[in-house]
Amino acid sequence: MEAIIQEIDVEKLTSIFDIPEDMRNGRVEVTIRPIKNELRGTTAERLEQFRKKHNRETFVEQLKQAVERGATFDFDVQKVIDGTETEEEMEARHRKEKRTRG
Repeated sequence: MEAIIQEIDVEKLTSIFDIPEDMRNGRVEVTIRPIKNELRGTTAERLEQFRKKHNRETFVEQLKQAVERGATFDFDVQKVIDGTETEEEMEARHRKEKRTRG
């Protein structure tokens, strides 16, 4: 497996990583190496795999609690909770989420 190892000023990494205070005024060695990508299949399949990996049940519980508190969403939350959201609806929701984060 190929890896890139480079020395870099810590201040360049502070916007990306939570660097301990005692390491902030110097240089560090950074190693970058590929990891096995286990996500395969269509976009919807990859999203489903991601949700399973990151506990879909917790996501649904958080949605239910948010609805109970009166939160509103720009997608059909009930379909997500019921598991009846179509592939197209799921992909549209994730495109919106990506734009919101980016």
